[in-house]
Amino acid sequence: MGAFVKDGYVPHVQNQLNTRFEPGDALTEMIAFQKEFKLFSRQHTLRSSFGLLNIAPVGEADRDGFMRYLDWLQRTDAKVDDKATSRNGHDQIIASLQQNLEGTSPLPVYFTWHPAEQPKGAVLVTSSAPAYNFSSTNYLILSVPTMPAGRAKAGARKKRA
Repeated sequence: MGAFVKDGYVPHVQNQLNTRFEPGDALTEMIAFQKEFKLFSRQHTLRSSFGLLNIAPVGEADRDGFMRYLDWLQRTDAKVDDKATSRNGHDQIIASLQQNLEGTSPLPVYFTWHPAEQPKGAVLVTSSAPAYNFSSTNYLILSVPTMPAGRAKAGARKKRA
């Protein structure tokens, strides 16, 4: 996320996401929201779904940056259990959350980050694995690509070459 949001806000957003989908009451609430409002579906973007859940950095500029980051995920690839999908990263996150929350045994969800591979990165989905090495609880793991804050834009990189 670094190119869109100040570094200090990234762990804050990650905590918001992981707390919202953690085992117990939080996950039960998300399952109910999904059933009632179809919060994660083709009807809604991540921008609108996370906005409704109030998941974003607290500063206005960083909130806007986070929303731009969510839009940027539409230009990334996606892999589920190490297999490429036909969806972009944004749409794969929505589809994975929808499938999980509407499934017969929904898993808690763990969000994490990894460096974006050049040129556009990929959202990596692991359908069931422990999120913590000290726990046997399986999670749906969503790892999203990030870019360093100082990274030059594609056009600027080409001009320098």
